[in-house]
Amino acid sequence: MPVITLKYKDSVLEKYPLQVGQNLSIGRHESNDVVIDNLAVSGSHARIESVSASFIIKDLGSTNGTFVNEKLVSAHGLKNNDVILIGKHTLLFDRSDLDQQSSEEPGENLDEKTRYLDTAEYRELINKAKSGQPGGTPGKATPAAVETAVSRDMSGGLLSRLWRRLFG
Repeated sequence: MPVITLKYKDSVLEKYPLQVGQNLSIGRHESNDVVIDNLAVSGSHARIESVSASFIIKDLGSTNGTFVNEKLVSAHGLKNNDVILIGKHTLLFDRSDLDQQSSEEPGENLDEKTRYLDTAEYRELINKAKSGQPGGTPGKATPAAVETAVSRDMSGGLLSRLWRRLFG
């Protein structure tokens, strides 16, 4: 099971186990799952979302941004040992459960099998699908357009939901 460890400097403040299928909200407001009481953190700062058997962190339009491994992100597919920086706090993403699973079940490493679309890629996919590229009519998504625009296996996660939304 993935674990999010909230740290300030070298002190561990809290650990949050994260189930597949569970989302985790992060921010300064008490309504969040992970509350960071610091003025550098927005009220609703970011959210970790479960997509298939993997996780994505999304910035929710925060004032100071969300960083993963020292890079500013709007959305990012999380991998084992990723370091998320929100304000002056770090959240460590521990997905070592995949290492145990892959040693028990060869060829089932979910980080290698599942691929993500970040926000920019998702928008590009939607725009290509709506414009009908290649083939199709503008404004109407076609299966060929979506199939051409996506070159990675999503293992039934985001792509599956997008496909159902576009085609029924």
